[in-house]
Amino acid sequence: MRQLPLAILAMAALLGSGCMPTEEQLRLQREVLELTRRLDNTERNLRLVQEETAGGVRTRLEALSRSQAELQAGVDGVRVDQQGNQGRFDDLGRADAALRQDLTLLRDELGLQVADLGQRLARLEQAAAAAAVPATPAEESADALYERGLQAIRDRQEPAAGRELMTTFLKRYPADPRAVNAAYWVGETYYAEKAYDKAALQFEEVVQKYGDDPKVAAALYKQALAFEALKDRASARLVMKKLTERFPLSEEAKKAKEKLKEWGK
Repeated sequence: MRQLPLAILAMAALLGSGCMPTEEQLRLQREVLELTRRLDNTERNLRLVQEETAGGVRTRLEALSRSQAELQAGVDGVRVDQQGNQGRFDDLGRADAALRQDLTLLRDELGLQVADLGQRLARLEQAAAAAAVPATPAEESADALYERGLQAIRDRQEPAAGRELMTTFLKRYPADPRAVNAAYWVGETYYAEKAYDKAALQFEEVVQKYGDDPKVAAALYKQALAFEALKDRASARLVMKKLTERFPLSEEAKKAKEKLKEWGK
């Protein structure tokens, strides 16, 4: 295509020689000029396309480079954060292990302290019981032991000491006719200490063990009063009715009827 300018020069030389151009020569000249114009346009458009293409590729390459740099920076940031989190996790793990070890040591120490306190409390309770309960010689008679128990309960108002003496009496002399009375007085000591639940259980033992003994009527009456003190009037009513049915002629039955009438209001 670069031969066209040479053809143009040749055509100009021919015209300059004084020769008259023929119709065919003029037509060729026009075609050459048209081809030259087209060639210039093509070359210009090609340069524009090359420039645009190079610029677009450069722009895309720069954008890709920036994206890659940003992505790398993000990856580096994530890696740094991950390393920091791993460090914190390691610190938390060490702190947790140390805390568990401290808790184990503290639990063991508290366990030893509780065990020691329990032993000391048991020794103190034994010492207090030994100091509160008068000595009961092994050869002491049933009469003497029973009388000492009554004196502790009724005269000296010492329910704990009297309970120990009556319990000893029941262990040594279970077949003695006064055993039912001793068992009843054990219930009375609990009642005097306002341990109404224990009193109710002790009186129930008297009822179950001694059947129709007259002292059972007194045990039923005091058991009903213990239930009343425990805010269990329903149970108290049942026991009072049981008393009036089993021992209708007893003094306790009369008092039970009065209580039932009073509670019925």
